[in-house]
Amino acid sequence: MSRLGEGLPLETGVPGVFLSPPGFERVIGLLRTGVAALAADEPFHRLVIPPVISRKTIERAGYVAAFPNLLGTVHGYGGTPSGWARLKPLVEEGGEWYAQQQIGDLVLLPAACYPVYATLADSALAEPAKVTVEASCFRQEATSEPGRLRSFRMLELVTVATEEHCLKWRAARLEQVEGWFQELGLDVSVEVADDPFFGPGRKLYQAAQRLQELKWELKVPVADGQVQAVASANYHKEHFGETFGITAGGELAHTSCVAFGLERLALALINRHGADSRQWPESVLAAFGGADA
Repeated sequence: MSRLGEGLPLETGVPGVFLSPPGFERVIGLLRTGVAALAADEPFHRLVIPPVISRKTIERAGYVAAFPNLLGTVHGYGGTPSGWARLKPLVEEGGEWYAQQQIGDLVLLPAACYPVYATLADSALAEPAKVTVEASCFRQEATSEPGRLRSFRMLELVTVATEEHCLKWRAARLEQVEGWFQELGLDVSVEVADDPFFGPGRKLYQAAQRLQELKWELKVPVADGQVQAVASANYHKEHFGETFGITAGGELAHTSCVAFGLERLALALINRHGADSRQWPESVLAAFGGADA
């Protein structure tokens, strides 16, 4: 039982799903404090997002068309008690008790920022909208390599404004986060990237995304010999402005976000400095804005 207090996540027997002990949560807390310190120079509105979102919103945003293989849907039994009486024995028999489950009006949230755009739908912004959000997210990842989680927490800084603002904002935040990771002692590289589009047009979409440099990833070692993206800086152009009817400066709004994968970042810090954050160098702890380990 002593492992329950250690800093490393605990396996559940389900790929990509882990339990988070107190030591690991201390690191997550440090990261929250550190990101808040980074964002202290702007008037962000803070939202805590539920782990589910309207299925219609995700369909409208284009996620279903682009990433159907990653989306987790929410189903439920809507039949009668007598119908369930016939299905109930299948639970103990290992049968398909779920055969009559039907999809509901919710899906599992794949990224923290989507509810922000839906909340701003059909609005005309007189000044940039700035929101910081955190949510438990889900993606049906096909691999269980370290850091490749299906259930994970994402913290994002989001802005919705004009094209000029979003481009300048993303560039400044990308440089800021790279410097912060260096202060944390992480061996960071910044690389142009693309999203894992699904379907016959994926190579075209990925090439266009890279050509326009819409996505930059910050990669660090999360385990021995394993380097992964722990944060990204994204520019969506006017996609969400057009989709949700948002305008800024009299034109379709543009959007940018900086996303942090909290579990991956915690794994990277533990890989670099050890499982007990209370023993980390003072210089590293100072980089979280003076937070206590």
